[in-house]
Amino acid sequence: MIEAIASHRMALHEGHASSRPLSEGYESVGLHGEFAFGEFCGAMPDISDRPSGDAGVDFVVPMLFTVDVKTARKANNLIHEAGKPLADIYVLAEFVDNKATLVGWEWGSKLAAAPVKDFGYGVQSHYIPREQLKPLAALACRLWRVR
Repeated sequence: MIEAIASHRMALHEGHASSRPLSEGYESVGLHGEFAFGEFCGAMPDISDRPSGDAGVDFVVPMLFTVDVKTARKANNLIHEAGKPLADIYVLAEFVDNKATLVGWEWGSKLAAAPVKDFGYGVQSHYIPREQLKPLAALACRLWRVR
């Protein structure tokens, strides 16, 4: 299912200025992270067609926060492109052996204040090393406290 959705998204965004495929299979990698977060918080990702993108938001946790899940094969840093719209919370996921595992999280405001670096793709991104991210247990407490 994830691969079919990823293929559809790639075709939908092909040729759009906002589309920037930085690695092979990036749509699939990202979707795996979104589904992993969905399992974590008890909500399924929004897989509806969004030809202009998702405005940097993968989830809206009811009455709480917007969440953007960043998934990478080498999840050494949580990154967010400088100057792009911010979500309330960013979650880092690592994609290994066709499976995404959540690593940690941080507030969008803190990520926006983090240093900026080009990781070799000509894109300036704010970043926080994975070792400095908040543990998922702290996010789980926030999510379940309001249910």
